[in-house]
Amino acid sequence: MVLHSGSWFDSKWIGKIVHFETPSYSWRITAKLQEYETRYLQSEFKLCGFYSEASCAFVCEDLEGSAQAIMKIRMQIPYIEEDPNSSIPSSEQALTGLSGHTEREIKALRGLTKAGCSCTPHYITSKHEDQGAGDCIPGGFLEYLVMEKVEGIKLSHDILDRLDAQRQIKLREAFRSSYLECHRCGFINLNPNPENLIWNAAKAKCYIVNWESWCKKAKWSNGEFRWWGLEFD
Repeated sequence: MVLHSGSWFDSKWIGKIVHFETPSYSWRITAKLQEYETRYLQSEFKLCGFYSEASCAFVCEDLEGSAQAIMKIRMQIPYIEEDPNSSIPSSEQALTGLSGHTEREIKALRGLTKAGCSCTPHYITSKHEDQGAGDCIPGGFLEYLVMEKVEGIKLSHDILDRLDAQRQIKLREAFRSSYLECHRCGFINLNPNPENLIWNAAKAKCYIVNWESWCKKAKWSNGEFRWWGLEFD
């Protein structure tokens, strides 16, 4: 697997209007937040079927009411070619149907929203499309997921290092409360990274985001502070 910072979501995405059928809404993309890319080698695709993908989180707004939300877009991209003499045409790399990451995140957000979870983004809508003939992988997946835009700052190791002791305690208490609420709703996030936490200091609320990987149940232990980067010296 190879990770790098190349962009698949350039400025042409800003201003794009995406229409959804259920419910019937149109959302305009207004700002780019963060892009991720996971690319596998040609041999990894051939031997294991690992497909490459790029995803990007955008801010979007409802055309009718101007409400803001987060739109996550995920699309299949080509593998990294190792041997040009044995390459597979891009159209033959296409993964049909919904990708695993999007399917899991939709299931989690729908379940958490239905359960009334207050510390995760509410699910709004989603859709799957096949890429067109002129796209990266003709017939490959192109997926859109719209969710609530929760208020706060996205955490990072740098931000955590600058918190004083009192704020560290408040954050840990809020995170534990959110973790246990998700547990009661039947979902535990398996992607422990401070970048998957949104901290609203004014409300003392810690939101848990990015639900591509999760399990149904897991007991709380203080080791979770360490896994999520919240074990302060």
